[in-house]
Amino acid sequence: EDLEENFPGIKERICDETGQVRRFVNIYVNDEDIRFLQRENTPLQDRDRVSIIPAIAGG
Repeated sequence: EDLEENFPGIKERICDETGQVRRFVNIYVNDEDIRFLQRENTPLQDRDRVSIIPAIAGG
C-alpha cells in the first residue's frame, strides 16, 4: 500500500487483479525470494532491502 502511495500505478504492474504478485515479477527481501518466505505477507524491518525484478525471457 505504501509503495502505491509513493509510486502511483505500480501495484497494477506488480500484482494481478486478485492482488497476487504476477508470475513474471520476482520480489526479494535481503536477497531472499519472497516465494520461499511468506510471499506477500513477508514482514519487513526498517533496514530491509526490497528488490523488485521483472523476469525477462527471450530467444
